[in-house]
Amino acid sequence: MESQVRTWTRRHQDWFIPLLLLIVSFTVRLVYLNQVQTLPTVANPIMDERYHLELAEKINSETGMDPEPFFRAPLYPYFFAAVYRMTGYSLYWSRLLQILLGSFLPLLVLALGLRLFGRSVAYWAAGLAALYPSLIYYDASLLITSIMTILTTLLIWQLYRSESNPRLLNFVLSGALLGLAALARPNILLLGPVLIVWIWLVIKPVIGLKKAIIGYVAIGVAALIVILPVTVRNYAVSRDLVFISWQGGYNLFVGNNREANGWSATVPGVDPTWQGGYDQSIAMAEAVAKRPLKRSEVADFWYGMAWQEISRSPGRFVGLLWHKLRLFVNGYEIPNNQNVYLVRDYSLLIRPLMFTGVVYFPYGLLAPLAVIGIVLSLGRWRQHLLLYLLTGSYLLTLLLFFVCARFRQPLIPVLLLFAVYAVHRAAAFARRRQGKNLVLFLFFFALLAWESNHNLLGLRPDQVRAEDMFVLGTSYAEQNDMAKAESYFRGAVGVDSTHARAWLNLGYIHSQRGKNVPALRCFQRALALDPNNADAHINYATALEIDGRTVEGALILERARLRFPFNSNIHMKLAASYHQLGRPEDAKASIQESLRLNPHNARARQIYDELFKTDEQ
Repeated sequence: MESQVRTWTRRHQDWFIPLLLLIVSFTVRLVYLNQVQTLPTVANPIMDERYHLELAEKINSETGMDPEPFFRAPLYPYFFAAVYRMTGYSLYWSRLLQILLGSFLPLLVLALGLRLFGRSVAYWAAGLAALYPSLIYYDASLLITSIMTILTTLLIWQLYRSESNPRLLNFVLSGALLGLAALARPNILLLGPVLIVWIWLVIKPVIGLKKAIIGYVAIGVAALIVILPVTVRNYAVSRDLVFISWQGGYNLFVGNNREANGWSATVPGVDPTWQGGYDQSIAMAEAVAKRPLKRSEVADFWYGMAWQEISRSPGRFVGLLWHKLRLFVNGYEIPNNQNVYLVRDYSLLIRPLMFTGVVYFPYGLLAPLAVIGIVLSLGRWRQHLLLYLLTGSYLLTLLLFFVCARFRQPLIPVLLLFAVYAVHRAAAFARRRQGKNLVLFLFFFALLAWESNHNLLGLRPDQVRAEDMFVLGTSYAEQNDMAKAESYFRGAVGVDSTHARAWLNLGYIHSQRGKNVPALRCFQRALALDPNNADAHINYATALEIDGRTVEGALILERARLRFPFNSNIHMKLAASYHQLGRPEDAKASIQESLRLNPHNARARQIYDELFKTDEQ
């Protein structure tokens, strides 16, 4: 019977195994999606997911997107907006359609593996892709990560089709996929220039120099044609030539300023929220230029600032590059939106697939094996050249900016193939009794595994747990469930008494309930713990005013203004304080500065109209 099953499987493996793979892949993702429905941030997205939700709502509104160049690459916001509208504005069904799309990724891994490594490696790598926990996690997240991973893998698969069948159409399709991936994450465009190595070493010997050049040009032209509508749209709405988006300059500064740690996406002194950081990045550039700037000019300003930081301390820059490379290899799933490991508390399926401890599983094993697999594959370097070029060029962009778990996701399919290949070779060493090769393999694996499985970020367990509780409390607060929010914020400061934002939010809850005395204590504690938090200054000053200490509150705000000169809300709050103190000229100057920094600040506009518009008329 078992022999008959094997025979039947061999006859039908061209369709049966891919179908089985697709079913398994979708099933585990569906189980995961249903298990995490009790996670508050699933029903009420925060941070980047909230940003994409708000963009989707704006795209689907009558007014549409704001008439300015895209700050971030637009593919995912428009994709999600379409899915969100198509599903009747259901987050659950939107996530469901996204996991359905993500379920096809293992089939692409299978196709690549069959082409490059043989059936054994291909089947194992594809099976691991179906069960790989971070792929499951991001497939159900409202982030570009899943789509970008699929597009990157599809692009490489299409480039290999061009290699085996170098027709013009295949090169054009490769370019179209490159352009589409660039509309998801522009950093993939660095692959374009390095493809000239592949054209010269692999394509030219097959079809000749002239046809190889035509193929390369076709890739570039097709990519530009796909991107062109976005460039035209950016120029049409602003008369500003922005190729895709303009956040690159600021992100380069984030990753290379003198206080950068290689993985955090914030800059000390700049509002960490999306809207706050966006407004201040513009205001800071315009303050230096002393004139309004186009968005491309803002990007150029931050590119210049990043270059200044690098040129002032090239040694530190090189050291930071090395640290980022170590972060890329490190097994910990570095957070950027929320702690990935938080879902373990809500999904039984994920718990055995992703955990920390002696080993940061699974990336702490995947990365060392993939590195060894790349080295072992060099004997057939022409066959794997495209994988090397993709990995190298994409990794370089991470090192130039910053590294986190979701940014390295597009390389997971390639790393899976190389990791399985490494295990396959190790098994061959053992079967053939090649003891020397096996010892070398185990030695380098142990060395790399040690590097991948230690606390490189220096995060304490109490810090991580407190941050998780803070995130949950914030989600409940945005759902207006203040009882649960307070419980989680108290839990956060109970676990880590230095968590300033939890103290700040506790104070806010007290103030909302009219309990100004405990609110004052919480705000004071938050400010003492983190004087770089602008909201702590504002809320503390507000509580002082409620307590009848308006002069003290104004002094707090004046000191905050010196620390945060580009924060529109501080100037707005200071204007209200000056008005209470009977200082109308100072109040007017402050509210005008608030509106200059952020013309879209509706509350500042309301205050200005109430206090000064009648006088001007």
